[in-house]
Amino acid sequence: MDAAARAYVEFALSNAALLDLMFAVKHSPQASQALGTTAQEWGDQLLELIAAGQRTGEVREGPPERVALPAFAALHGYATLTASGMLPPEMTEHGLDDVIASILRQSRPK
Repeated sequence: MDAAARAYVEFALSNAALLDLMFAVKHSPQASQALGTTAQEWGDQLLELIAAGQRTGEVREGPPERVALPAFAALHGYATLTASGMLPPEMTEHGLDDVIASILRQSRPK
């Protein structure tokens, strides 16, 4: 989880305009079927990761989509806030560590 979260945020920060374009385009009526399929496959991989963690007892029970949403929203929100310059430098220095720690706490079995 930690490495995947960091990779996503690093990509988002390094490619903020591309990330915005990717999210906007995939919901466009002109988006290709291949783009929609790729986006669905990416989401399916995330859900399978969560399901695998549930099978080993490392992730709380429940529909994987409900576990994934807060985690993705937190990571994407952090990346968006950081890329837009809305977070002061002292928040960005350890902010990702804090976001990941929060996601891990929330995702643990109860």
